[in-house]
Amino acid sequence: MSDIDRWLETLENALDPAWEREKLATWKRFLDFQPFTDGFRINKPQSDAKPGEWPKVLVNEAIRDKGKMLLQQLRPVYESTCRKTLAIPAIRCNYGTAVLSSVFEPELCWMDESLDTLPTSRPFEDKSRIDEIIQSGVPDINKGFGKDVFETAEYYKDKLAPYPKLSEFVWIYHPDTQGPVDVMELLWGSEMYIAFYMEPEKVKSMLDVITKTYVVFMEHWDKIIPHKDPVYSVHWARLIKGQIMLRNDSIVNLSPDMYNEFVKPYDEKLMARFGKGAIHSCGHIDHCIDFMTDSKNLTFFNMSQPELNDMKKIHAAAQRNKIILDTPFKDGMAGLDISRGVLIN
Repeated sequence: MSDIDRWLETLENALDPAWEREKLATWKRFLDFQPFTDGFRINKPQSDAKPGEWPKVLVNEAIRDKGKMLLQQLRPVYESTCRKTLAIPAIRCNYGTAVLSSVFEPELCWMDESLDTLPTSRPFEDKSRIDEIIQSGVPDINKGFGKDVFETAEYYKDKLAPYPKLSEFVWIYHPDTQGPVDVMELLWGSEMYIAFYMEPEKVKSMLDVITKTYVVFMEHWDKIIPHKDPVYSVHWARLIKGQIMLRNDSIVNLSPDMYNEFVKPYDEKLMARFGKGAIHSCGHIDHCIDFMTDSKNLTFFNMSQPELNDMKKIHAAAQRNKIILDTPFKDGMAGLDISRGVLIN
């Protein structure tokens, strides 16, 4: 038995089918806005289990070796399994924010080994590359990290297949494909924001190519990893309604009107194509929250840095539009109803 198989066997033995099924049913009640008196939380009191023996794998090491990436991804799964938290067992092909941008062949930026941080891509110094992308259309999705992602997904599927509980309960979720505007910023750089004013049609043309590429990429992904459930998927150990998680970190520098004109239509196309979905945002984004939460097919909003936002405004918008709000911050919502549709983690 290989070292990887030994750890897969360890996790297979640790999984409790009754608990995993109960957990999934609990999540579905939460996503249907059923009340949880003290709010809904991923974490539960720890059991006596001591999961610390699972090997730690650094990011760059994992990117070089599919087996090590699988071990890296399964470490938190094993820990949450031992502690019986409400985290859904889930793993991804972990190649960083540049997965989709990399298929357009920008220069990749690798972090020092000791930093244990995912790589990204550098914006094109020669901005004529933006015009070339617009003219050329959808690129070969096997370029950049594309081929690595698809091959790793196949590897995960093959390695989990001999283990009945791993196959049933561990979800393989789609990689970090960001959102159309975030991919555009990775390729165009901060000059993109000037282009919103000076070259709006060029911006829309670029977003159109990225969105079409997104669709081709995700359609291929779905052939490799078919949906485990027609309604639900998992991202970051959270159950969501829909099959896609978009990122909108770049909207911090956009006005609400610009978000509504340049970002929202492309996000809505993707969520409609993939059967509803979720959006994640970092930073100060409450200025766009009203437009965001009335998006068609949006079911779930995950945010970081809530301390930078008016949480009462965000809570009200989420509740008004029946959007699940996922936030690590409770103090800023003192006095607000968190019994329905608010995930405190």
